[in-house]
Amino acid sequence: MSYVVLARKWRPKTFDDLIGQDYITQTLKNAISTGRIAHAFILSGPRGVGKTSTARIVAKAVNCINGPTPDPCSTCSFCTEISEGKSLDVMEIDAASHTGVNDVREIIENIKYLPASGKNKIYIIDEAHMLSQSAFNALLKTLEEPPPNVLFILATTEVHKIPVTILSRCQRYDFKKVSVDKIKEQLAFITAKEEIEIDDETLYVIAQEADGSLRDSLSLMDQLIATFGSNIKHEDALNILGILDRHLIKTALEGIVNKDPRFCINVLNQAIEKGISPKRFAEDLLRTLRYALLIKTCGKDLITELSEEDKTSIDNLLKDVSTETLESLFNLMLEGTENIQRSFYPQMALELILIKLSTLENIVPLEDIIKKLDNLSKRAGTTEKSSGRFDEPTHSYKSAPTPKQAPKKLETETTTKIETKEAEAPQVKTSPPGSKSMEDFIQFVKSTKPVIGRRLEQVNNLTIDSSVIQIVCEADSAPLDYLKRKETQITLNTLIKEFFSEDMRLQIEEVKGKAPGNNKTKVEQKAEKKEKIKNDPVLKEALDIFGGRVISIKPNNKE
Repeated sequence: MSYVVLARKWRPKTFDDLIGQDYITQTLKNAISTGRIAHAFILSGPRGVGKTSTARIVAKAVNCINGPTPDPCSTCSFCTEISEGKSLDVMEIDAASHTGVNDVREIIENIKYLPASGKNKIYIIDEAHMLSQSAFNALLKTLEEPPPNVLFILATTEVHKIPVTILSRCQRYDFKKVSVDKIKEQLAFITAKEEIEIDDETLYVIAQEADGSLRDSLSLMDQLIATFGSNIKHEDALNILGILDRHLIKTALEGIVNKDPRFCINVLNQAIEKGISPKRFAEDLLRTLRYALLIKTCGKDLITELSEEDKTSIDNLLKDVSTETLESLFNLMLEGTENIQRSFYPQMALELILIKLSTLENIVPLEDIIKKLDNLSKRAGTTEKSSGRFDEPTHSYKSAPTPKQAPKKLETETTTKIETKEAEAPQVKTSPPGSKSMEDFIQFVKSTKPVIGRRLEQVNNLTIDSSVIQIVCEADSAPLDYLKRKETQITLNTLIKEFFSEDMRLQIEEVKGKAPGNNKTKVEQKAEKKEKIKNDPVLKEALDIFGGRVISIKPNNKE
């Protein structure tokens, strides 16, 4: 057969031709230039990234008529024979079919003879991890101290299967997947040389489908050329290769963000009409949600599989979606994808997952809820203070009608909940100036600033003596953290002056250490803390107002 596939025709001939392995090529070139060439190499990494090609280039570099040289000519008889696989001094051994100890013994027997025509003998053992344990053991001594004119190069996709005793005798080079952008650039270069008309969008899709393997991308290109000749249209390429158009995935994601299950099902039907399997659709949607979560939490630079245009479009689409919501979407899709893989009815399973994703309520972080509640409380207090009036004898506070319903609802719910907790009020010692008591002051604060009033009810001790109001709280407690805030203390001082009409000084103290007789384990204490947080009236009020639910409880920085 005269036709040569693109992967063989465009196989790298020099170190500069290797794509995406810059540090490896630079290291090998420096070693050859300085004459520090190791007697054994292990080239490991995923398929189709240039391991065997690198082994042949090293063989040419040490046997070239101008060598050893980091830039073999590729035209002399030695380089040509190596490129064509005809050299008697370069033996390529497929370890998958030569796994036994007898095959290694044959290598050991032949290794003592001088090269036939070149300067060095090179043994390239491909898929080296397929050798048996006995074969590895037989190779150990020779691999450690080969003759001076012998070089071993082991290539493998599963380096973890190579014995440690072998690894310790070789220089190891780990190849990585080729980035999508570099694969696309190489495809554009090759198709231009081959005079193939193809859109950049199609090249980009092929580069993504190759999953970091340049050889796989060239195989896909060969398939398209065999089908459509030198003029390849984007839609035809997607159909023949069974690749899902990323535009459909982004459209489905848009339906999920907009909470439109009908739209998502329509997108799925379009994909199925184009011959895309539900399993493939689910995998690509899961992968896109992963990209979105990584972009949201780690930034765009971490993702090499997407172009900058795709990263920006995903970021813009999900910029208003919280990280917690994305986590839930990803977890649902991950679980759903696993179910779809096992299901006898994958389309139905996928439809159910899309409905779940598109009807999932947005998850708001607890910190945001508390901030919103605080803002509502401040606005409610300001509105009531500006529109209410005081009756002179009792200082009872009455609010005038107001069109703002949310603050009024907040005031009503707060009053109701506090009345049910009066039995749990803090210990209060009263020795107030005049006839005004601390109980009256707490009620006054509750009617003006409900959140602050509720925190005062939660403290351990509350006393007033002469011109000092003393508040005692347990260390690291929610009331202490809240009452120690600068804005809270400013508000409290204002309310104290307004209620008592005298200059009073506010003093906040904290009680450190646990109460006597507390022998509970850390697990029990942690469970009690979580239960206390769940029963916090501020949190309950936030959940009532916003219609939310507690997803998880995370410790703060102090804990």
